[in-house]
Amino acid sequence: MAPATTEVPITWETTLNTAAALSRTSEAGVAAAEAADAVGVALRDADADASCELVVVFVSREHHEHLAGIAAAIEARLEPGVLLGAVAQGVIGPDEEVESGPAVSVWGASRLDGSLQPFRAWTLRPSGGGLAVAGWPDSGPDDITLVLADPASFPASEVLERIGEQRPGHVVIGGLMTGGPGRAGFLLDDRVHEDGAVGVVITGAAIGAVVSQGCRPVGEPLTVTGAVRDRVLELGGEPATNRLQELLEQVDDADRALLRGGGLHLGVVVQDARDHYRTGDFLVRGVLGVEPASGALTVGDAIEVGRTVQFHVRDAASASAELQSRLATVDGLAGGLLFSCTGRGARLFGEPDHDVTAVGAHVRGAVAGAFCAAEIGPVGSRSYVHAFTASLAAFGHPVRA
Repeated sequence: MAPATTEVPITWETTLNTAAALSRTSEAGVAAAEAADAVGVALRDADADASCELVVVFVSREHHEHLAGIAAAIEARLEPGVLLGAVAQGVIGPDEEVESGPAVSVWGASRLDGSLQPFRAWTLRPSGGGLAVAGWPDSGPDDITLVLADPASFPASEVLERIGEQRPGHVVIGGLMTGGPGRAGFLLDDRVHEDGAVGVVITGAAIGAVVSQGCRPVGEPLTVTGAVRDRVLELGGEPATNRLQELLEQVDDADRALLRGGGLHLGVVVQDARDHYRTGDFLVRGVLGVEPASGALTVGDAIEVGRTVQFHVRDAASASAELQSRLATVDGLAGGLLFSCTGRGARLFGEPDHDVTAVGAHVRGAVAGAFCAAEIGPVGSRSYVHAFTASLAAFGHPVRA
């Protein structure tokens, strides 16, 4: 059993002000105007002399065809230095998660005390093979990149792998955003895009990332002794399915039911070798298939021989506890952008507004966000694409907390 640890909340002094508002009005332009007006009033009340430097807007699929009008309404009212936005499967506003139905969520920030470099990125695959990434700007290890990307046209996992190799320590956070087939849409200032990615590199501001993968480890760490791409053949010198059967015999009835009922995952250690591992030391991937005949497990990522792994279980209680544990390291945030998986929400927790309520308890400013097809955030020194995760861009918190 891992030794007990004490998390010390960190409060980061900043002049940053944030505000957010949500409108569920069915007319897109009116909804955007309502939310933008509320954000503008709140920011002016906080500091009448400060300009709105960054606005992030999330739009439900019902408003997909009206992105240009939404952008115009927000630009006219807030005149932001940078406007980012995307169509999402669900929209998160202050204290509320809208998982279905029309909604527009607007989040704004002033006095970021840093510089913003907006960008639009896309990828190409030259005839000679490989991947060419266009538009993604250079950045330093202490910068943070906020990105909204299309899962159908932007291979985020490959892009993040390259960034991790070229710029270790650089934090990327955001989500893969879509309103469904044919309903991808992105805003960068007054321009609407139907594919690729939009984002902003933020330099010199107090921003960090909190990533909750929503799982807890069970059993003991094991070394991968046989693997081919995403198929784990052996763990600790035994067929992988044998190790899984051993685990099922060791755990209690509740965990056994979870593991057999779709809660089985595999965590890959991303930190340096140590005697004990705990939640947060792993990159968690789903177990997609069990092959008793071959003894293999199919995992949602390529796993290399020699890596240390541990089985994980996911359920509502584990996901809630893990989020609270990760949030225990921050307090008094000036604001947050929350990227939550569509597999979370009321579907997982059995009640609405779970993640935004938990995050809101640690934020003195405003929280907004969206439900994503997948989430982006750091584990260890690199950023990855995740599933079933809550990833938070924590404004008013240092990058290297």
